[in-house]
Amino acid sequence: MADNRPMTIRLFEGGVILSQLMRIANVAAHMGAMAIALEISPLQVMIGPFANALVAIGLALVVSRGHQPIGRWFLSAIIALDVIGIGGIPVVAIMIGMPFAIVSALAILLMLVAGVLMWLPASSAWLKQGKAG
Repeated sequence: MADNRPMTIRLFEGGVILSQLMRIANVAAHMGAMAIALEISPLQVMIGPFANALVAIGLALVVSRGHQPIGRWFLSAIIALDVIGIGGIPVVAIMIGMPFAIVSALAILLMLVAGVLMWLPASSAWLKQGKAG
């Protein structure tokens, strides 16, 4: 079966998935330091990135596979919160370490790029086409 989705939608989907996998791997790699800094168990540390990935990837698939443009609004809200969170990166660098902070910032920027891709004209036209069909 041919993938007739525009490149913007395919890149959007891949960007969201890659961003979330980066976050999970980053937290897993620094789980011990995060558990100490937050005074919680390592298992509790891992709940956050998995829950975030479930929601973000789920919404991305609603848009990219389900042709549901409403998902863009919810995902945009999540991305906006991520962008606001960039302000905390210097504190994270001090608490957990620079490598964690750098990968976190890159994952957020990748989500931002994915967010832009889902609102480009080609993506919007494809979603409208799916809604009409």
